Amino acid sequence: MNIHATDTKAVITGFAPASLSDKAATYALDGAKSIGRLAMRRVKRTADVVDSEYNLSHWQRMLSQKSWKTAASIDEFLIPKNRARDLRKVDNHICRVAADDYYRYRIGALGELLARHAGSATEIVELGAGCGINLLSLHLNHPDWKLRGFDIAPNGIAAGREIAAHFGLSDRISLDGIDLTDGADPSYAAIRDQVAFTYFCIEQIPYDVRKVVDNIIAARPKRVINIEPTTELLNLSSPRDIVSFLYIRSVDYQTQLFSTLDDYERQGRVRILARERMPFAPTIHNDGFLYCWEPT
Repeated sequence: MNIHATDTKAVITGFAPASLSDKAATYALDGAKSIGRLAMRRVKRTADVVDSEYNLSHWQRMLSQKSWKTAASIDEFLIPKNRARDLRKVDNHICRVAADDYYRYRIGALGELLARHAGSATEIVELGAGCGINLLSLHLNHPDWKLRGFDIAPNGIAAGREIAAHFGLSDRISLDGIDLTDGADPSYAAIRDQVAFTYFCIEQIPYDVRKVVDNIIAARPKRVINIEPTTELLNLSSPRDIVSFLYIRSVDYQTQLFSTLDDYERQGRVRILARERMPFAPTIHNDGFLYCWEPT
């Protein structure tokens, strides 16, 4: 298996890497919090827990607040002013970066990353799109792309539709419902012959990973780009990877997506085109990996 880091060339950041002492202290604190969660054994990522955390909490709150209505532009909506400085991964370096600076950088980095792996596609589908934040970010870099998002959370879908309409993008960005664990869901038809991606979505369904991969393969997309955190590919001789391992286990994220895809490649069911470690992340404990693959 060949996992390698790649630098995004979307943005020249100039952010200075954090000091060794800064990283050591932050890693120790973050790891201690995860050990505390593990000791309490309170998190089991069932469908009800995910619905409560996202549909009935985060997306419902966003839908009621309608913060997009006070934003003068998509940029202002996606990058609210927030000067809180935390350790984040930028161009494969751990830096202490303000939140708004990081998310401004992320818009360009995500657009570059998806474009590099999507080939010549101008229609992109996101599975697990929430309210469409990634789709809005991609639109800023690729206004010619037609973007479709699918999610299981009704409040996320409703918010996303209102956001797209507010910014006059309903003809470029659409959102609909899907249950990725149900292979008979009619929305799977929308990814046939399309480039589809997930971004920290399959992490939420740790007990149905193989089923979801089977459902996606059966839907016959042209190409799939999975960007997800995992414990499978971490190097536990690295302090930061130990922090990531503890965090992922403490919140019960998935741990078998990439080993499943590797297994399916050996079986001849998929062809893996790229394996990479993500060059950017908003925290020190939830790094993502990228697999780009096609059904055979």
